[in-house]
Amino acid sequence: MQLVPFMQQPAYALLLIIFPLVHAAPPNLQSKIQAYLQTQGVNASIPASAYSAQPNAARLDTVSLTCGILNAYRDLDLVTPQDGQLYTTEAEQHWSPTAWGHPNCIFEPTTVREVQFFVGLLAITASPYAIRSGGHSPFKDFASTDHGVLIAMHKMKGVEYDAPSETVRLAMGNTWGDVYQALIPHQRIVVGGRLAPVGMALVTGGMIHPLSCVLGQLPSCPYAEENRPDDCACFDTDLPSAGGLSHYSNAKGFASDNVVDFEMVLADGSLIHANATSHSDLWWAMKAGQNNFGITTHITTKAYPMGAVWGGLRVWNASQLDAVSDAFAEYQRVGQLDTKSSVIPDLVPTNGTLFLTLIYFDSVTSPPAAFKPFYDIPAVSDNSGLHPNFLDLISVGPPQVVPRFSYGFSTLYLDNSTTYRDVMRLCAQQGEKMKRVNGGTQVLIPQPISKTMVDTAKRTGGRPQGLRSRAQLWMNMSWGWNLAKDDAYVYALIKETYEKVDALTKQRGLYDPYIFLNDAFPQQKVLRSYGAESFNRMLAVSKKYDPRGMFQTQVPGGFKLN
Repeated sequence: MQLVPFMQQPAYALLLIIFPLVHAAPPNLQSKIQAYLQTQGVNASIPASAYSAQPNAARLDTVSLTCGILNAYRDLDLVTPQDGQLYTTEAEQHWSPTAWGHPNCIFEPTTVREVQFFVGLLAITASPYAIRSGGHSPFKDFASTDHGVLIAMHKMKGVEYDAPSETVRLAMGNTWGDVYQALIPHQRIVVGGRLAPVGMALVTGGMIHPLSCVLGQLPSCPYAEENRPDDCACFDTDLPSAGGLSHYSNAKGFASDNVVDFEMVLADGSLIHANATSHSDLWWAMKAGQNNFGITTHITTKAYPMGAVWGGLRVWNASQLDAVSDAFAEYQRVGQLDTKSSVIPDLVPTNGTLFLTLIYFDSVTSPPAAFKPFYDIPAVSDNSGLHPNFLDLISVGPPQVVPRFSYGFSTLYLDNSTTYRDVMRLCAQQGEKMKRVNGGTQVLIPQPISKTMVDTAKRTGGRPQGLRSRAQLWMNMSWGWNLAKDDAYVYALIKETYEKVDALTKQRGLYDPYIFLNDAFPQQKVLRSYGAESFNRMLAVSKKYDPRGMFQTQVPGGFKLN
């Protein structure tokens, strides 16, 4: 970044930027900002009249000041409400309208140096801000802000494969499609996102479902009666630093298990590398700590040989819900032991359709034996086959449309009874309550987690989650609807549903307290679910690297340690 200081800009432009923006600020704020800008190589002089002598500053005023300072540098990419449609487009780059905010400005860094400058400045102004990578969380303030500053990482690009170490360095502005495309010539794959358009924040957390959505599209839905858009729905979940569930996790563990280095900007603006030999405590905490420690600009992760891949989408009608539920249990007992296999469902009983994406990481030409429980059930359609590479396979999916959406979560253990079937039935009964909601849709996403996935951490430096070493089901209960007036009703239904599932599994001795961050409802106690030892260790890491608590208070969104 080459900053253009205030002194080199026209005087009238500086006055227009600064004078109208600040109504109140602490009396010593001006000198602190000037000193900071000088440490950045800028001989800046902000007019004293831009500051008020009032000792009690309104937070909104310091935000406006921050945006004004960022806007005064021509080389920084900043979007403000004065930019009209561009501002609206950038502010609404989320996969659900439930997450939209109204930031005072949107800062779009292109270099690590710009991220450092930004964090250092906000450490002085104490302005609230949010961090957005792919924008896949549906929750307000998790990657958005009202009257704060939004830092959007989508312009931080770059994929650098290193053949000798078989690792790849990735900038956090990439999509997973960017990554997979860049690795095709090297015949390599990484443990990453399940859908090409998803942002890089998933590498330390996300989980993407195949019925993922694209804002603004409203195509036809061949699986619903009368071709009504209200009968189509699809969902995506993505939030930084939760572990990283991937199609390749059955073979290689979670995405964060494969990260060998995090490049991070800390609360004081410094850049560090967190890995097994340097800042190893932070490296451990970042594998499931979300936005509690700093801003990740790049990660270096392991890359694995990969050629052709078999897979596709298998579809049933909702009358097969019991059979499909039983098939999940059977697959988890036997088929999932084949670590080349992966499945991810989107069961939509409210719309009469059950989807299952199957992937097998080998160049087979017919359904592998691992998937026999699913192929024993007659299907409506199946487009599975051999694909030249993983990117080609995950580009195939059903029609896509975005309602408002949200979700809740529960973990239960695999057993030899009908528990999986009973949980699906319970959830489907709850889904009937969505009939009173415009566009009301329920999507059940039971994710089979193998013992192999859990145990990977033992050889990759550990992870905070405290997962039990046994086969388990991560139950995502997703909900979609059209109108904001129904938000409160749906949110109450989400909470009611996951609490009922928890009660059922507790009664049968199959409940596990772990909550997967990327599928969690905001009221769920995610970080506490890791266990007291892990939680206290993460809290100590936070206090060590962020002693003033910037990422606990100035970045209020997400699941916090405080």
